[in-house]
Amino acid sequence: MTRRDRESGQALPEYVGVTGLVLLVVAIVLAAATPVAADVSEQLLCAVSPIVKEDGAEDCGDAGGGAEEPGGEESPGDGYSPPSGDCEDDVTFEFVDKPESQWDTAVVQIGCVWYPGPTICFSANMPEGHLDRDRGDRVYLGDEIQDFVDCVLDGRGGPQDDPNDETCVNAMPTSGEIDEDAPPKVQVGCRELPVPKGREAEWAAYKDAPEGKERAARSGELSNCISEKYATMEPPCVVEATGHVDSTNVQFLFLRWGDTNGTLIEKLGDGRIRIHILKGVEVGAGFSGSEVGGTPIAFDIAGITGYAEDYTYEFTDMQKAQDWIDWYKQYSMSAEIVAGGGGRNCPPMISYCPPPPPHMPDVGDVMQLQDDEPDHHLVATSTSDIKKVKLKGGLKWGPSTGAVELKGSIEGGYEGEIQVEDRQWSDGSVTATYTSSDIGGFLIGAELSGKQPFTKDKKGKEDSSGKGKGKGQLGGEWKGTTSTSVMWDKDGKLSRLVIAMDDQVMKTLYKAGIDLDLVLPYGFKATGGYSKQEEEGTLSKTELIIDFNQYPELRDKLGPKIDEIFPRNDDGTLRKGDVEINGEDSEGGELYEAAEDYANVRELKYDMDRVTEGGGYGLKWQGLDLFKVEFTSVDENRTLSESSFEVIDVDGNKQKTSPAPQCRAKDFKMPDGYYTSDFSAPPTPTFSGGRSFNS
Repeated sequence: MTRRDRESGQALPEYVGVTGLVLLVVAIVLAAATPVAADVSEQLLCAVSPIVKEDGAEDCGDAGGGAEEPGGEESPGDGYSPPSGDCEDDVTFEFVDKPESQWDTAVVQIGCVWYPGPTICFSANMPEGHLDRDRGDRVYLGDEIQDFVDCVLDGRGGPQDDPNDETCVNAMPTSGEIDEDAPPKVQVGCRELPVPKGREAEWAAYKDAPEGKERAARSGELSNCISEKYATMEPPCVVEATGHVDSTNVQFLFLRWGDTNGTLIEKLGDGRIRIHILKGVEVGAGFSGSEVGGTPIAFDIAGITGYAEDYTYEFTDMQKAQDWIDWYKQYSMSAEIVAGGGGRNCPPMISYCPPPPPHMPDVGDVMQLQDDEPDHHLVATSTSDIKKVKLKGGLKWGPSTGAVELKGSIEGGYEGEIQVEDRQWSDGSVTATYTSSDIGGFLIGAELSGKQPFTKDKKGKEDSSGKGKGKGQLGGEWKGTTSTSVMWDKDGKLSRLVIAMDDQVMKTLYKAGIDLDLVLPYGFKATGGYSKQEEEGTLSKTELIIDFNQYPELRDKLGPKIDEIFPRNDDGTLRKGDVEINGEDSEGGELYEAAEDYANVRELKYDMDRVTEGGGYGLKWQGLDLFKVEFTSVDENRTLSESSFEVIDVDGNKQKTSPAPQCRAKDFKMPDGYYTSDFSAPPTPTFSGGRSFNS
């Protein structure tokens, strides 16, 4: 490995102290190398004392340090040869003072390059008798401690497309010279990432540190904080999805009923597989689920619409996911057969009705299947209702745009539909989402954004005209899906806000004569999606993301408006109800302004195909539909083709990285206790989730 290769990336997280488990590992290593008469407790103190800033702490070596250029000195008598005095051949261990911490930072020089000392290498490959040496004598010939050298240098090559590439997985910002005029961007693992706003202190400490050991001591801290920030700034990315929906609608005279069930399988950018088991919105009196997303369940690019219940499972590999899906197909079919008295209600010609199994299941079979559910991880459950979104007063987009007529306008108002979703995650966090393929979903995002969407006219008078001489009929020709999501963490703190629109929303607004630069906040207006996404078989989505962990000060600024639009119960769940927006008093726009300075923007483009099969039969009497059955089966596949993530860096400039980090991420590491074999009671065509067959 050349010096240039070594300088392209640095080591693992900094060696901040030998504590906990690492202390135990060091104790074991030291015990093996300690003379019989030595006291192990003294050796543990020696391991800690060189880096503990406590008055009166006993040191095991010379705290004054050694010569800058080792060489020609006698060996301490531990079996190692004297160092050569050439940094290309020697390995030098040192500590760098960190004033704001009780710990100094361990660093090591290999091949004339300084690295933050990785804890795992110190604990597993520390030279024998290392802590018995004075601090100034901790210099070795590199080829005599090759295991330690290999451990430090492993995985520190230059950037690669694959984030799991073993040549770069451990890379960190260089300890060498940096270009002061270049944008703030550093290598973290296999990716070069902009240093995001909110990390000014860590960036300044790193940039201002002299190159060499001082900068090496800061590189680990900078790398860690960048990794943590990107993990919260960007939601998981779906890189591939396949969905299947079965829908049946039965009408007898004027009474309608039916059911819709769907399965959506998603592959995330870090390799996880998510499976959604969905029950659709029942079509009947008081419901118009078919108006949401075009069908009762639709896998719209900006969010799933038209469902009433979703159990979401997660797996770390395809085989585990396949095992569970095979089980679920058998369990779901068996439960349906037994609940139906052993019969199969399959209308003629229906595409999704498989032949009966060789063995007709009974109650005992279903109960046994419940006991035999394969390993699974139930990551979330959610419920949703179809509610109304009501706009009071007029809708006007700036003096140059004019009022736009909305379908359903009544005395300057508007009433549409939204899907109100409350999602409970297994880690205790909660997400509330409003999704719609009607303009109602867009209005909610506009209400949060403020500024231009609801304004007063030039003379300062309130505009209550829902009907005007605008350039287009907006509501009647609305196409596209908009979703607005808010997440609270397990402690109930505001965590993230995401407003997502697909390219069809942009096209609709553009066609209606709306000036997108006036209407849409930062991120949306810059895409030009309405003109570049005309090719058949592609879909794209833009997401505006506010991360409240990155900018805690925004909780107080934006929280009250979010609480107003997303009211919650005492237990933190979403209070599902109609949403009313007063267009006459929406003059401000704190989110609109905040987006310019704080929002991150992700763009996703997918290649997709969809196959729809349908049919039906019925009985007419004197021109009336006495009995009618309609059925539809939809299969959809979607594959990510392009992605980007634009962030505001520590200098206040916008930097875009492609692909988006979460769309090509390091493999997910499964935590302990991730899987369980306990029965999860997923929804079936017959039963809702959360209960077993015999309950």
